[in-house]
Amino acid sequence: MYAGVSLDQAPPEDIPVRFFLSAPVFGIIAGLLILWDGGDLFVSNWGTSTIALTHLFTLGWLAMIMMGSFYQMVPVLVGGTVPYIMAARKVHAMFAAGVVLIVAGIYLLSEPLITIASLLLLVSLLFFVIQLGIALLKVKADRPTVLAMRISIAALLVTVLLGFFFSGGHAGFWELPDNRVQMTGIHLTLGLFGWVGSLIMGVGFHVIPMFYMTPEFPSEKSFSILLAYTSSLILLPLSLLADGGGMLSLMAGLPALAAMLVFTKIMLDLIKNRKRKIVDVTLRSWQVALVLLPLALLAFVLCQLTDHPAFIFSFGIIFIAGFGLTVTTGMLYKILPFLIWFHRFSLLIGKVPVPLMRDISPDKPAQKQIRLFWAALLLLIIGAIFESGMLVRLGGLFFATSSLLLMVNLLRMVRMKAPELPEQTT
Repeated sequence: MYAGVSLDQAPPEDIPVRFFLSAPVFGIIAGLLILWDGGDLFVSNWGTSTIALTHLFTLGWLAMIMMGSFYQMVPVLVGGTVPYIMAARKVHAMFAAGVVLIVAGIYLLSEPLITIASLLLLVSLLFFVIQLGIALLKVKADRPTVLAMRISIAALLVTVLLGFFFSGGHAGFWELPDNRVQMTGIHLTLGLFGWVGSLIMGVGFHVIPMFYMTPEFPSEKSFSILLAYTSSLILLPLSLLADGGGMLSLMAGLPALAAMLVFTKIMLDLIKNRKRKIVDVTLRSWQVALVLLPLALLAFVLCQLTDHPAFIFSFGIIFIAGFGLTVTTGMLYKILPFLIWFHRFSLLIGKVPVPLMRDISPDKPAQKQIRLFWAALLLLIIGAIFESGMLVRLGGLFFATSSLLLMVNLLRMVRMKAPELPEQTT
């Protein structure tokens, strides 16, 4: 089941775990913010509440889980050696503090908070990029997962630098250029499609066959998908800088759209043809995310053809929450129990009874949590489209509650203790 992994290179258990446990905290804050501001969040995509909420999702949730996953997967999945791995604990502390302060600074329009947060985020994320960049460059890019991770890290680097540029401008350190709207578009494009989309696809190439006993993802098609995808990651920023309008951006994004649709079709076929027919919450999360991805891409196309805010918010909600948050939530229920089992129980096999991974993460509590999350997602989409503050607030309440349940489920796993070995008798 775990062929091709280097378990002996796994980092200390607490490093990825601290990132994973932080995500639902920011999910609770995001849900409460939605509950508090309601429909005002979806009036303008330039509102401070909307920008603060976006960063709670993208930094507090997605980046937090993805960084923890990188620290775990690069040594184990692709065999890379992450330098100064113990410094990851300080990276987490600085990054978490930076997320709290940047969200508060944006929401309160506080220049001092934005300034401090920008420095914390810049230092922590640049160190992370250097760490993982060195590790990935020392590994041969002969596997699609390695190439996808490299693309993801490169996109993150540009996204971070642009984010620091914007925050510095808002803090008064320098003047923002007249084309800052286009620059913001580049920031979002590379952050969502480059950083998030590339990693999810790269991980999917490897973990879907490994975890769910599906046929292998066709190697040639995976490299073709990444080639088409990367071409759009280059062309889209250029089209935005050229200010050629929505049609030019749509043409630039067509290779990526086609790549993601092909990726979705192949993944769903692989899952359908899996040998292990059991359906758990992690598999269902992948299926739901893959079904929602084409809807997000359709909303993206409509965003380029019209500036109607309903399409802009629909794309943001479906891509970030429907695709990104759904995949990462499902993978938490797969990765964390494996970490707990490997670090605490694997060496005890044959000596004392040890739990199975399904004992560490029972499916019923996970099902309750993920269903509540999907209900929140549906309420937010409908509320945003029909401008219903009541549905949006209800969606926020559901989202905060589902995040709290996720935290409870994760903490229950982390608190499991390894049994003591029986005393040797002489």
